[in-house]
Amino acid sequence: MADATPLSGAIVYGPVHSRRLGQSLGIDLLPPRSKLCELDCPYCDCGFTTPRAPGARWPSPDEVAQALRRALGRWATAPDWITLSGRGEPTLHPRFAVVVDRVLAARAALAPEVRVAILSNGIAAELPSVRDALRRLDARIMKLDPGPAERVNGADVAGERVARSYQALKPLTVQAMVVRGSGWDGSSDESLRAWLPLVTLAEPEAVQLTTLTRPPADRRVENVSRERLLEMAAAIREALPRTVVRIF
Repeated sequence: MADATPLSGAIVYGPVHSRRLGQSLGIDLLPPRSKLCELDCPYCDCGFTTPRAPGARWPSPDEVAQALRRALGRWATAPDWITLSGRGEPTLHPRFAVVVDRVLAARAALAPEVRVAILSNGIAAELPSVRDALRRLDARIMKLDPGPAERVNGADVAGERVARSYQALKPLTVQAMVVRGSGWDGSSDESLRAWLPLVTLAEPEAVQLTTLTRPPADRRVENVSRERLLEMAAAIREALPRTVVRIF
C-alpha cells in the first residue's frame, strides 16, 4: 500500500497543517476505497459512510508500522503529531490495540519527541481493549456533538453512555462540530441545554468547538456564526470553569 500521500487509500499521509495539532502526520486505518464509521454525519467532509469496498482489507498492524517508519524516515524535521484519523473511525480496526502498540513502537524508535493523538467518535470507547489502547496515546480528541444525534450524527447515539465512557479516558479533549441543517440546529438554545450536561459528565480538560471549513457530505448543512460559538464557549466555561475552551 502507498503511504505519505493525501487521503486516497494511503495508510500514512501528510504531514498536513492542522489548526489544532500543527504539523500532523496522519494514519488512516480503513480498508482502501471504504469510508467506514458507526455514524453517518451529514457534515463529514469525507462523504457519507459506505460499505466496505469489495476485496478491500484492513491494513495489518505491521503494514501500518512499516508505512509510518518509511514516512518518518523521509522527513528531516519531525512532525508535531502523529494522528490516527483518516476517512472514518480508526477504532473500528479489528486489531486496533495491536495497531496502537506498533505505532507507539515505531514512534519510540524513530521520533520519540513526537506525540500520538487520535480523532475518534468514541462509540467503542467503553470496550476494554479499545479503552486501554486509547489510554496509551498522548492525546484523545473525542467527538461529542450538540444537536439531535439522529440528525447531526446520522445515528441514534446514546450520548449519555458515550459521555460516561469518556471518564475512563481522562485527560481528554471533547471535539464538537456545531452546525445546522434542515429542521435542526446544533447551536440552538435547546441543543445547548441538552448538550451541556453531557459535556459536564465527560469531564474533559478541553473542549474544541468547530464548524464547517470544507464542503460537507450533505450540502444543506450550514455553518454557525463565530458569535454563536463564542456564546456557547461562555456557557461551557460557566459550567466547567477549569476546562479550556477553544474555537477553531
